Amino acid sequence: MKELASSCIALGLTLSNPCADRIAAAQPNPYAPDRPEPGSVEAIAAATSEPRFSSPWVAYVPESDTVPSPSDHLGRIAGAAGELTGSAQIYDYFRALDRASGRVQVEVIGRSEEGREILLVAIADQGGIQKLERLKAINAALADPRRTSPEEMERLLPEARPFYYLNAGLHADESGSAEMVMDLAYRLAVSEQPMIQAIRRELVVLINPVSEPDGRDKMVEWFYRYLKGKQEFERLPRQSPPYWSRYVYVDINRDAHQQAFAATRAVTRMFFDYHPAVIHDLHEAIPLLQTWNGTGPYNPHLDPIVTSEFLEMSLHEVTALTALGMPGVWTWKFGEGFGHHYLESIAMNHNAIGRGYETFGNATAETVERVVDDSEITREWYRPWPAPKRFRWSMRDNTNYMQTGCLAILDYSARQAKELVRNFYRKGFNSWQRGLSQPPHAYVIAPDQGDRRRVAQMVNRLLAQRIEVGRAAEPFSIGEDSFPAGSYVVQLDQPYRNYAVDLLEPQWFPPDAEYQPYDDVSWALPVHYGVEVQRIDDPHVLDLVFEKVADELEPSGRVHGAGPVYLLRDRGQEALLAARYRLKDFQIEIAESGFRIGDAEYTAGSWIVPAQDGVAAVLDPVSRELALDFDSAAAPPEVPRHSAAAPRLGVWVPWADTDMIGWIRYTLDQQKIPYIYIRDDDIKAGELGKLVDVLIYGHVRLDLPAQIHGIPATDGPMPYTKTPVYPSHGAPASSEDITGGIGWSGLANLQRFVEQGGVLITLGRGSTLALEGGLIRGVRPAAEHGISTPGAELRARFTQPDHPIAYGYPKSISVFRSNYTVYDVPRRWLEMSYCTSCLDGPVDPRFVVLEWGSEPTGAGGDAEAGDDPGGLPILVSGGGRNEERLAGHPAIFDVPTGRGRIIAFNLNPMHRDLNHSDYRLLWNAILNWNHLPAPPP
Repeated sequence: MKELASSCIALGLTLSNPCADRIAAAQPNPYAPDRPEPGSVEAIAAATSEPRFSSPWVAYVPESDTVPSPSDHLGRIAGAAGELTGSAQIYDYFRALDRASGRVQVEVIGRSEEGREILLVAIADQGGIQKLERLKAINAALADPRRTSPEEMERLLPEARPFYYLNAGLHADESGSAEMVMDLAYRLAVSEQPMIQAIRRELVVLINPVSEPDGRDKMVEWFYRYLKGKQEFERLPRQSPPYWSRYVYVDINRDAHQQAFAATRAVTRMFFDYHPAVIHDLHEAIPLLQTWNGTGPYNPHLDPIVTSEFLEMSLHEVTALTALGMPGVWTWKFGEGFGHHYLESIAMNHNAIGRGYETFGNATAETVERVVDDSEITREWYRPWPAPKRFRWSMRDNTNYMQTGCLAILDYSARQAKELVRNFYRKGFNSWQRGLSQPPHAYVIAPDQGDRRRVAQMVNRLLAQRIEVGRAAEPFSIGEDSFPAGSYVVQLDQPYRNYAVDLLEPQWFPPDAEYQPYDDVSWALPVHYGVEVQRIDDPHVLDLVFEKVADELEPSGRVHGAGPVYLLRDRGQEALLAARYRLKDFQIEIAESGFRIGDAEYTAGSWIVPAQDGVAAVLDPVSRELALDFDSAAAPPEVPRHSAAAPRLGVWVPWADTDMIGWIRYTLDQQKIPYIYIRDDDIKAGELGKLVDVLIYGHVRLDLPAQIHGIPATDGPMPYTKTPVYPSHGAPASSEDITGGIGWSGLANLQRFVEQGGVLITLGRGSTLALEGGLIRGVRPAAEHGISTPGAELRARFTQPDHPIAYGYPKSISVFRSNYTVYDVPRRWLEMSYCTSCLDGPVDPRFVVLEWGSEPTGAGGDAEAGDDPGGLPILVSGGGRNEERLAGHPAIFDVPTGRGRIIAFNLNPMHRDLNHSDYRLLWNAILNWNHLPAPPP
């Protein structure tokens, strides 16, 4: 086999078809390889489980007398069985490449949440590296067609080069890409193969070798701690550490709109510095290599050019790798192409191409036997050569496929380089022209509409995406509409017009689409921030001149008067919980009904700050920081009110799933709201009342048994602790054994906590624990309903409008909901002819605070499909199927239990730093934890 591999490599031929190889050998070979590094052919062949799982392009390491190879640096080939490389060693290797080769340049583009560097590596011929700043300037000019005419673009084109960006190491348990890019970078830097020379000459390849280094290091240490040497795949213990980044793991790749995390911000900075034509994410989940393009429906705001580009590119990869003799390469039937909130979407949303691979990964670096699902081995037009059913799969197999695919698409891009540049310009030009010629032409955002801080947050999010925003220095009118001074105006004659429209209009996913969405289908900022935005279809708005908003908005509040009593009007402000903790040492009272002071009206939920020493001095910085307005009064108003003590707040993070709950921790940290991290260990230990008053248990992706029993105890004991050998473990929390969950005893401890006066708040699928785990009796999942709400904004109505959870909201609102279980609340006691007292009795509707549906419109007539029979359509943004059947089902429960409460949300009010208008629902439950009302009679 080694002799055959060596002879095939010498000819640049495939290993799978000797007859075809002999025919090809007679032809000129543009892919003829270099002189192999001694021993590399044999090492790669030994690490590859079958010859068909490799290609001649990657079956050797090219020899260099001056530039260190991965083998020189690591003492082994990249992708060797049973070995993983930490971020520091990977970075050392790329810096060694930089020092040794004039074709490589390394820079730091950010730092992770734990302080590790995030690197960017640029590779081109020496001339390309020397004029890198010039190439960046050309691409920046092409990104804005308002300052670069089509004629000037054509003049720049001969000098221009596309940047092709490869993103590795985003998901920590997809461990192969960070190994592969060392091999790829070295090959691109030293190979004199004609194909590689053309890539260096026509492109600049950008590589982020470890885009999320915190998770990488945790995963590498996890492998050596728990997986090394174990090769029975079905019997492996947990294959991933409980944490990757400080906050989330899979959801690190759902952050393109928000830019909450360091990895996203680093790639975003890179994009606006280099303006790459392509961002290409390297993931590992599907056999054997799936190249993204989506089934459709595609986002309607994408330029048709990009839709064609990523289809063409993915089909090229399928053809190229299949021709090289590699089975299991396919495209199309994965994802839909409607939602673009992933890391590669930074490109899709800004007139470039977002792409991705899913190669087959084991997570472990050991070679293991794998069995593929029957649905993934059928021969289809999009999968012309399926993967085998059963095979052994190695880390080097994974990197062989990934690197071959990257070389194939870099070869294609080098041959299409000028067209990639031209199309990049055309997409920006088309977006700008649509803003000039098609409605809408602008959006106007009033500056002070309930929560000026949330208005500023939304505008800042637009600015972070390089969407241009102006501010009106004086009042202005468009047609019959008048707007006040200070209004923010997004005029759409700009290159990112399409993305602006996508962010500022509701989404409408086709309900009859053949394929269901892969992830969320609503991200409309006005809907999710609760901010009114007026669409302007009159083109005359483009003739007006507004002051450009250049810096992030920093709204401020004020304290009016000298007390001794201060009042804060509840206008739905998001910052109230943060303010309560800033004022934790002072007494705060909350009005239970509306009142009037002079000409000022205050709604229920408004604050009364009684006279007390030192409060005036603290209110001033709090008001300025959080954009809250306090008004003084001579005496407290005569109104029913209750004291609102700042509770000891806990967030329970189960070891089995720390992901989505990480967004809660992120938000609390950002808003500087103190909380206690509660582990399974703390739940099992009991006496929670000594630690916290209010315990939040957020949305998880676990079924009920996994929520109770967690990581299988058979894997334990499994410490997650910091040690000299495993220094990255133990953050942000630690345990001597993360297996076993809370168990039945922990569930009993939660019940005891509530019965003794604690408040348990459950969100999303976390509410399964309360509603189906026995903490709340009598609630049942609804019968078969066919409802699908895959991340959509839906209408709901308060059944108890005077409940504290409703403070700051109108009676009818919209909230964000994913595909959670739908629950019933029976309207009468359950009676059976043979037993009338077998059950405790169902939870009745008095314990429901919010239900799905809208207020009656009074218009009469039959409801249309998709409508709540009582009023407006339930769907506000996104998409769904049979969502109208939600009407009348509970959305929030508030159930007294002993001396405490369980508040169960059938939605997630804290979803990915997105649905800020829902935060107050959770905040209100926390603020009023010690004075939640008895259910109405």
